[in-house]
Amino acid sequence: MENNNNQDYIITLSENEGSSDEIVEITSIPLAKKKRGRLAKLSKALGKQKITNTTLESTDRAPNDSNLFKQTAAIIKPQTKFLLDDGEKCSKNYKYDGSTGNLSYHLVKHEIIPPLESGIISPMHTQSASNKNGQKEKELSTLRWILLTTQPLSTITQKTYIEHMYIINPQFTVPGEKKLRMMIARSYGYNKEKLKLLLKTAQSISLTTDLWSSRSKHGYLGLTATWINKNFEIMDVLLEISYFPTPHTAKAITEGIKNAMQKWEIENLVVSITTDNGANVVAAIRDLTPIKRLSCAAHTLQLAISKGLKVVENLVSRTKQLINFFSTQKQIERLIKVQKEIGYEEPLHLIQDISTRWNSSYLA
Repeated sequence: MENNNNQDYIITLSENEGSSDEIVEITSIPLAKKKRGRLAKLSKALGKQKITNTTLESTDRAPNDSNLFKQTAAIIKPQTKFLLDDGEKCSKNYKYDGSTGNLSYHLVKHEIIPPLESGIISPMHTQSASNKNGQKEKELSTLRWILLTTQPLSTITQKTYIEHMYIINPQFTVPGEKKLRMMIARSYGYNKEKLKLLLKTAQSISLTTDLWSSRSKHGYLGLTATWINKNFEIMDVLLEISYFPTPHTAKAITEGIKNAMQKWEIENLVVSITTDNGANVVAAIRDLTPIKRLSCAAHTLQLAISKGLKVVENLVSRTKQLINFFSTQKQIERLIKVQKEIGYEEPLHLIQDISTRWNSSYLA
């Protein structure tokens, strides 16, 4: 094999024509200069690692070469055979497309070289056909953990998490964020159809709906379905919390609830909807006749208490002003310090009076 200083070298693992032996070949092809360092790192790793579970048999001498080739020729020669301890050959054919990753994964798998911190070699990406079923099961377990603990998808891309999973099970390949998104989409589609079948087993369904606002002030319409199954067990399912843009008029709320019922195919099963006492919501349910509207007991009671507190409105107003005074960081620190000085082991914090929060006026 002729060598040229303007050429780089690639490593492929393939079968030699006319022979059943697998060989590691170093082939010369033009490549970008910036990729030369990858092969040097692989060669360096091979040189440092003592090969204990393989037998190396050199059949050829390396030709005259450049500095890069000299670094690798002493380690991997054009006709170097890799035999495992049991004499079995891998029957793998790795093609080089710009990096030494494919061969590196193979060498790490058989403990010929150690994993490199640079990320060129990652045994996390090595997977055999024998553990595909176990891999799928672990991926589903990861998905379940992400969903039920509401973890951000970026968690699985963090280096510390990947290292942690490798210590637990070196054979497990942590799924990437893109794959996990696809799994979430498939999981949603599967469970959506499964839930539709469950809803159809109900004789009648009662819905609970409410309008929510996120911290960024975006509106959402929540819808929950409740029914009693044939075993006389209460079934309670959150159907959706869907984005609900303004204006939140009665007509818009009516259309939102209708669309949700059609989506879940329960239009003929809903007999009642529980809501708060907002005028727009009351009018919206009126347009859904013959579905009955039930008032939320807690919200109704809270409204009654608010009206009853009007006789002490001045006292409540002064209390609110005092609470607002201690809402700054400086005053909060002063309040905690004073409580510790008078013997409070766990300092108390002030409670804001919010009309929609049950009993908050009394607690404040």
